Amino acid sequence: MARDNSTRLRQAVARVLPKSEIEREARAMGVSRRQRKVRVHALFWALVLGFGVGRTRTLAGLRRAYEDATGQTLSASAFYDRFTPAVAKWLRVLLARVLARTLAQAQLSGPLRSFSDLVLTDSTVVRLHDLLAHAFPACRTNHTQAALKLHVVYSVAAAGLRSIKLTAERVHDGPVFKVGPWVKGRLLLFDLGYFRYQLMSCIARNGGFFVVRLKKNADPQIVAVHRCWRGRAVDLVGKRLHEVLPRLQRHEIDVEVEVQFKNRVYGGVRRGARLRLRLVGVRDARSGEHHLYLTNIEPERLTANEIAQVYAARWMIELLFRQLKSHFRIQDLPSRNRVIVEALVYATLIALVVSGNLLAMIKKRLGARGVRVSQERWSKLFAEAARDLLRALARRSSALTRTLLACVERTLLHEAVDPNAGRLLLLQRVESLAQFRLRYQQ
Repeated sequence: MARDNSTRLRQAVARVLPKSEIEREARAMGVSRRQRKVRVHALFWALVLGFGVGRTRTLAGLRRAYEDATGQTLSASAFYDRFTPAVAKWLRVLLARVLARTLAQAQLSGPLRSFSDLVLTDSTVVRLHDLLAHAFPACRTNHTQAALKLHVVYSVAAAGLRSIKLTAERVHDGPVFKVGPWVKGRLLLFDLGYFRYQLMSCIARNGGFFVVRLKKNADPQIVAVHRCWRGRAVDLVGKRLHEVLPRLQRHEIDVEVEVQFKNRVYGGVRRGARLRLRLVGVRDARSGEHHLYLTNIEPERLTANEIAQVYAARWMIELLFRQLKSHFRIQDLPSRNRVIVEALVYATLIALVVSGNLLAMIKKRLGARGVRVSQERWSKLFAEAARDLLRALARRSSALTRTLLACVERTLLHEAVDPNAGRLLLLQRVESLAQFRLRYQQ
């Protein structure tokens, strides 16, 4: 039994990055031309899983994690000297390999079943040592001189990262996010940091769909109404949104609007363009104000209220950032060396991918109870198990490591399930909107 459990756990990790691939890329990039005292495979997993050692992540803690896992003793300088530009490039290439591989696509349900995927994009800021201000200048220099911004594109159907990019905090979100034919059939959710009519037009041209909050200063012209109201309803067609919005008493707004914008410069000329979009709004019961959204989703596919509910799924990427900072310690970058900072960020993101693969294996083992495993709960469990996983992966397979992995899997299976059986996860609440639609129409 112990052998079977250890095999499952090792296979889940090997699917992310096999040992042969880790060592081959290390030799190709000059990280390790020959096997010396520091074993490359063990060093890799110490950087990826060593965040679980100590209260905060430090270079000394990572060295102790390596020593604890391998049984070898290293001087501080021998470990520190390993952080070369080649190591940062090695981890970046391995992360790109992991993200490029096809992940298992789960079928979305409820109102999302007509989309091939739900894609979320956002960024988060991580503070750095002040001496890195030349490489990663911060925006609010009165209290932070240096900060990096991690731009993430997250696939809900694959339950994992689609792409990442590191920039300085001063780099704006919008130009970093690139779309193309890959958005076809997918639904994209993004916040006001990406609000650009050029982006919306590009998504629509490539066959994709989007939902975004409307900026407060945007005042599009209403050209059609998708839902008619009884009685003395306010006439909307031909008027600007801010002209009629204060007079509207209806619970929902569902209209078609036209916006004007400037395209990018082509051939030295920047031409104007027009775009017709669907604008929906749902009144907030507390404030009495309408929450307004722009989208290109047809009314027959999602109602106005469903669009507002689906947009709530964007909070999943905020939860992901909270997990990276709270459990994976991505904010603990204890160095003024840019190479070390970048290497630790890439190692953290690889740990996130490993966590996702193990979660998929655990859900499969749990069967019907797998739907009760929340990402937040799992991240905490994975962080607590990281040290034992490191010990087992850094050593050769033996009766001791097999027993250790079996104990880890037994603990994960027992603790992963949320004891509150009736509590729905965020995605489950969004996907259950089909039942909500029936209640609403009645």
